[in-house]
Amino acid sequence: MQPAVDASILSQFSPRMSHSISFSGQQPVPPWHNKRLRSKLASRDCNNKNCDQSGLPNLTIKIKTIKTPTIFPEKQGKLQLIITNEGSGNFEGSFDVNLYASTDSVLDLPLNQGNLAGKDELLGTIHSRTNNLRSGQSKTLIVQFANSEIRTPSVVAPGAYYLIAAVDSNNTINQSNTTNKAVEFISTEGTDAVIRWNAIALNTIQATLTPTLFVSRNLAIVHTAIYDAANAIYQTHKPYLVNVDPSEVGNASPEAAVVEAAYEVLVNLYPTQKAVLDQQQLISLAQIPDGAAKDAGIALGKRVADQIIALRSNDGSAQATQPPYSLPPSPGIWRPTPPNFSVAANPNWGKVTPFAIPSGSAFRPSGFPALESIAYAQEFNTVKTLGAANSTIRTPEQTEIAKFWAYGRADTFATPGALNSLAEGIALHHGNTLEENVRLFALLNIAEADAGIAAYDAKYTFNRWRPITAIQEADTATNPNTVPDPTWNSLLVTPSHPDYLAAHAVFGGAASKILSDFFGENTSFTATSQELPGVFHSYNSFTQLAQEVGASRIYGGVHFPSAVEDGITTGIAVGEFVSRNALPPSGRGSSRK
Repeated sequence: MQPAVDASILSQFSPRMSHSISFSGQQPVPPWHNKRLRSKLASRDCNNKNCDQSGLPNLTIKIKTIKTPTIFPEKQGKLQLIITNEGSGNFEGSFDVNLYASTDSVLDLPLNQGNLAGKDELLGTIHSRTNNLRSGQSKTLIVQFANSEIRTPSVVAPGAYYLIAAVDSNNTINQSNTTNKAVEFISTEGTDAVIRWNAIALNTIQATLTPTLFVSRNLAIVHTAIYDAANAIYQTHKPYLVNVDPSEVGNASPEAAVVEAAYEVLVNLYPTQKAVLDQQQLISLAQIPDGAAKDAGIALGKRVADQIIALRSNDGSAQATQPPYSLPPSPGIWRPTPPNFSVAANPNWGKVTPFAIPSGSAFRPSGFPALESIAYAQEFNTVKTLGAANSTIRTPEQTEIAKFWAYGRADTFATPGALNSLAEGIALHHGNTLEENVRLFALLNIAEADAGIAAYDAKYTFNRWRPITAIQEADTATNPNTVPDPTWNSLLVTPSHPDYLAAHAVFGGAASKILSDFFGENTSFTATSQELPGVFHSYNSFTQLAQEVGASRIYGGVHFPSAVEDGITTGIAVGEFVSRNALPPSGRGSSRK
């Protein structure tokens, strides 16, 4: 087991990272970009001449081809756009084409404002000057992804997202149709069925505003089904649940088994998204040659998914809010926090059936400094100065870290999903095989789900108050070294559950351990954030990642240092248990991991 993280690391932590919020060709590129799927979705708000107003031009746009980009900067690929004047009038002058990245086919504008911040992302603008398009004429634009006008997407998972091209999106041209755009469903070069359906799951999570703990649970259900379906074919490791005899598998396609297992689970978990998932299933299965192997893979995937779904149908997650939290307020004890004073969230999640660890309490930490102690006063004053909304001590870099890992909005992948998106990029960069990704993402999501259970067991065992309560009501405690400030507010909004442990830190610790065991501790990689489009953070180790994710909660003013330090340690312990005990080799075959 790795040692606990030193508090001095967190308070002084300043990771090496790069930021790129302008369209610079020299920005650090995450190990992923785009890849065109065979299916293309064209989106038009008007139907050509049917929307025409006599005498006006009507510029429409079509994505004709995409040369497959790769993760390598010198091979970023290109995009071919066709702009056609389908109006009855001629067009003379200039026009702009905007390219966006989105988790769905609907463009949310305006970007980076209010509730839409970070949902969709403007990748760049192509300016076309001196045009003369008569009615029916077209112009071809070639967009090089490596050019300085276009930046790497940062708010989408690399395995599956939408590229949206919009002509004259600012409506500067007097034309008959002012909302023409084209939509392409694409994914990164090298994406396999596991990464693609992990990304589809993340897109579904965002679309349905799935709460964080259910994100971790649902991703674990998806990937244990994927694992058992594909591993029934590979037979290199022991099954998670479903033991399929090799004689029953035949020549079943592992890709088809992965697609069907993921599809069946997601439709069960998200029935309102069935139409979208049906479309994604068709796209994925169309890439697999028809025949007996494909049919056998589909049947196997459904068989396994049904059993995994049944296993988790009564896991206690539906009862996580009952009975409600009922402790009376007293010094040191959690109570609802401003500004919303929401009731305690999921007070019984620690009792949800784990995926691999013995119980939610198996990794329960020993606790935090007593209210009257010098150690408590030290961490009280640390978060009071570093985490205040108007802090003059916190550096701009620390402020950015807090926001980069905030994931407080419902319409994101949430922290476990963000770590999955990161893992997609790392797996693509390392060229993982399908077999390797089957096991990697199963281990990662088993660990993330169990990390959430362990974190909430601790939260509602210790019921520690949040910094905002502790600072505003410090006069109710018995520590002379903690001075109250009734007007103090945190940089980030405080979530509605107790301080100890910090779930972000537990998630980050668990993920760092799984990824470190798989790829090696001193792996270099880059992360993006749905909270800060266009900003990229670079790391030289997975420990550095865990430390930054944890430290972000101190900088945001929502957790005491001990909740973060012990959270990272607990997460690493959960990840280590999963890595050593879950999905062990079967002895029947060979696999790199």
